[in-house]
Amino acid sequence: MEELSGTKEQIFDAFVEMTSSLGYENVSTREIARKVGINSASIYYHFENKATILQCAYDYYTEHQYDNRKSLDFMKSVVETANAEEIISTMTYTFETDDQKKYVRMILITKIVYTRLFQDPVANQLFLESDFSSIEFVRSVLQYGVDIGRIDADFDVDTFAYILVSSTQVMGVKSFANPTYQVAQLEEEGRILAMLARLLAAVLK
Repeated sequence: MEELSGTKEQIFDAFVEMTSSLGYENVSTREIARKVGINSASIYYHFENKATILQCAYDYYTEHQYDNRKSLDFMKSVVETANAEEIISTMTYTFETDDQKKYVRMILITKIVYTRLFQDPVANQLFLESDFSSIEFVRSVLQYGVDIGRIDADFDVDTFAYILVSSTQVMGVKSFANPTYQVAQLEEEGRILAMLARLLAAVLK
């Protein structure tokens, strides 16, 4: 996507912040301009309309959502020696980064995607693609464990991958609404991850 800087970046960040808390339909370009401290007409110098800013947010999400995910090769090396808790925690990633601006953007844009799932086909497609990619990633990691004999051959990697990804996705809105969120911070998420680690531990050799 096109680089964000100057006034365009300020408009983008104001839109993301306001939309994540108020909802897309409840945010006007006039209110965005007021928050940034510019003339309403100035927004159209940088963005064609409000929908263009939303698409820019979606593009940002697509570009950066996997920045913190470990590579498949790295995860294969983890599966070879790590215990179940380490495998689960290493596969489970957040948007945490030293770049605080990017971190907050990803959390707030994720909230926008989640809250627009049932009214915006683009948001729905982004969610489905993310869900599929994450499930396939986890499945590939676990299948490697089966292939090398580290995980029992009859272990249902497809179902486990689906449960791991889906359980964290379900809590997405609540989690990503908080810019200070960190993995396992929610009590229920911690319980789910611990339960999945116990299930995995039972099939590790």
